[in-house]
Amino acid sequence: MLPPSRSPSQPPDVAPRSPSRRAGAVHDLLDEVDVAIVVTRQAPWQLAALQAALAADLSPGWCGGALVFVDAAAPPTARAARQTLGDHHRLARRTLLTAPRRLGTAAASDLVADEATGEYLALLDAATRPAPGTLKRLTDALERDHDALWAAPAVPGVVVLRRRGFLDLGGFDPELRGSAAVADLARRATIEGWRLLAVADAPAHRDARAGRGGATRRPRLTRHRTTLAQRRPWSGNALVHWLPRARRTVVRDDLG
Repeated sequence: MLPPSRSPSQPPDVAPRSPSRRAGAVHDLLDEVDVAIVVTRQAPWQLAALQAALAADLSPGWCGGALVFVDAAAPPTARAARQTLGDHHRLARRTLLTAPRRLGTAAASDLVADEATGEYLALLDAATRPAPGTLKRLTDALERDHDALWAAPAVPGVVVLRRRGFLDLGGFDPELRGSAAVADLARRATIEGWRLLAVADAPAHRDARAGRGGATRRPRLTRHRTTLAQRRPWSGNALVHWLPRARRTVVRDDLG
């Protein structure tokens, strides 16, 4: 069951649409979508397959932002992340972010959301590949429902979210991992009246879990360890204070 929508007295917090970043062309909704991939332990072939799938799902003229966050990946995976990003999306703004020590998917997602500029952000785990048309269907769902914070298929590992709303809520709590981080954000979003959409006709393929290896100990960039009962709820203000410290640990490289 979806969370309740906002009441009529609460207008949706939706920023005005920016013009298409495709010079001299008719507006394309996907140009308002930045795509971000978090790379950890995936094999090089998975990164090549994902970028090829994205190229098929988007278009040769797509000129959004393509971001890859390499979260303490092994050298072969890190090299493949750079190469496969450089081989695709020629008209996009391509940015590689590299963390030498593992931050975790929640923290990496917060950093790429802050780095991106599009109205929408497609967050992908590097082991999940959307089918052609999937990102368009997910973005269309958000366009139709301004009370929706995100739209996701049944397969985990890909979601399109309203980037400004995500950041205003604080994004993911970087001290949490996996489903716990998603559940915590969903709870905060529901309290604020956001809807969370499941889109059945947006297929994606999820690879089997890769073997461990290649990551070093995760640093403590967040708050001191406390019990869940002692911790303050994560929020937009908490994210604002956390981001500058987290950015100092990450190397940014523009590929053009």
